[in-house]
Amino acid sequence: MHVKALSALLAEPRYSFEQLPREASSHTLCFIIDRTRQPEAMSRLYRIGEPMISQGLFIGTDFAEIAADGPLWLTAPWGSRLAAEAAKLCEENYSGIALTTDDPAKALAHARWLLRANDGSGGQSLLSYHKPSLWVALAYTAGETSHQLFGPWQNVYSPAPAHFGASNGKWLSWRPVSELEWLGDVSAFSIPDDAPKVQGRLGWVYWVDEQYTAFGEPTDEELPNIAENLDALVNHNIYEGRHLLKLAHIANGPLLETQAQAMAILQSREESFIKVEQLKQLATSAA
Repeated sequence: MHVKALSALLAEPRYSFEQLPREASSHTLCFIIDRTRQPEAMSRLYRIGEPMISQGLFIGTDFAEIAADGPLWLTAPWGSRLAAEAAKLCEENYSGIALTTDDPAKALAHARWLLRANDGSGGQSLLSYHKPSLWVALAYTAGETSHQLFGPWQNVYSPAPAHFGASNGKWLSWRPVSELEWLGDVSAFSIPDDAPKVQGRLGWVYWVDEQYTAFGEPTDEELPNIAENLDALVNHNIYEGRHLLKLAHIANGPLLETQAQAMAILQSREESFIKVEQLKQLATSAA
């Protein structure tokens, strides 16, 4: 499933924000912006000087104590400077998504309901669905539950990887694939079984896109091997971003699982930073 999802993501049609498909111009445009990734979001939006309706997404939820640092919910008129700045904030650092609705109050209530989801362990977890790679994973795996995922949202728009896939726009557009009618939010949303694995693969795409130069400006065709190699590194306790970046040139190469010496290093009991240095030395000696 994760392999198909990667291919599907690269093939998705792209749009400029102004040309995104929408059902009706009367629908309200809303944004969910990650203030952790965009700490200056509020000041940038206020500087636009247009009337702004916004609030913390976590307000009134189980996560209210961290509402000040949590995602921002914002409505903005189509074509406004405020909407353009909000879209830019979402695009930068892949910091959010946008959506349309004919009932902003229900849309916000749904956005808050969706935060706590059944995670398959018998418990519930915070679902950061405004993270573009996770939204795409949920959209691909929700299937017949997509009417619950979208709720009263007619369209959802998410930033696309800048360096991979079609190059004619920065945004992707999503609609529910289920034909079932949304009857309102009842019990918690259940994360699809395949979503974590799919998000893991698509998460690498977005991260490599952000670190494009470090990975040697890879092509679409090189992405599957890079993702497999990054998975192999993480599975052998090399997971810090700074360590992975030191091995970017190795990740963008032959599969580590086919290299006996590399796997011997990975499977050793050495500390992760030592493994990183040993892998770098191995690559240097092989060059």
